[in-house]
Amino acid sequence: MKNILTVLAVTAATALPLAATAAEPAQPATPAQRATPATPAMPTDTGVPAQRATPAQPATPADPAKPASQGVAPEAGRTELPPMFKELDKDKDGQISKDESKRSAETKADFDSMDTDRNGKISLVEWSAADKAKRSKQ
Repeated sequence: MKNILTVLAVTAATALPLAATAAEPAQPATPAQRATPATPAMPTDTGVPAQRATPAQPATPADPAKPASQGVAPEAGRTELPPMFKELDKDKDGQISKDESKRSAETKADFDSMDTDRNGKISLVEWSAADKAKRSKQ
């Protein structure tokens, strides 16, 4: 019997504030209200009812940062990919994997020397450096 009364008391105590909140109509938040943090209710023993908590507003998400592209050319202003790089990059991720390099005998043979950071992929920067080195030898 004591347990049942305890459960009823707890249920009633939690239901009353919810009923009072539901009875008040929702008002749109003003810009000033959106910028202020939530104010917790402060219990008082002066006989004055406690202030109702102000709900916090979620922050406005910023634009997601764009990841740095692995395919950035070392030459400033270059926007077009070299035709062979474009052809080999089947999955269009801006890099040529070892598997993708098998489509060109020359790239397959030079893959390890072109992959200077040893990550298993040739970025446009690595491709351009190898191409520049190859042109300077000619």
